[in-house]
Amino acid sequence: MACLIPMEKAIGAQVVTIEGIGTPTSLHPVQQALIEEAGVQCGICTPGMVMAGVDLLQRNPAPNREEIIEGIAGNLCRCTGYQKIIAAVQRAAQETT
Repeated sequence: MACLIPMEKAIGAQVVTIEGIGTPTSLHPVQQALIEEAGVQCGICTPGMVMAGVDLLQRNPAPNREEIIEGIAGNLCRCTGYQKIIAAVQRAAQETT
């Protein structure tokens, strides 16, 4: 949620960055689904989309399409038109439930 939450609100909280999910040999399901759904193009929005997807699935393991759209709404993507990103979050949700 970087750039979406003022730093002062993170004091004392556990903060996980893109580097804190997955490993070099085992991607997080959201990362893997973005690859499989071709939801990555230029890469500028990718870390934010991954983290938004991870956060959403932690709070709601089986989101519907509208909830996914709302969950990634804080991120701007000009390359994909969001459809492949939405599909990737749906895929990750299906594979982790």
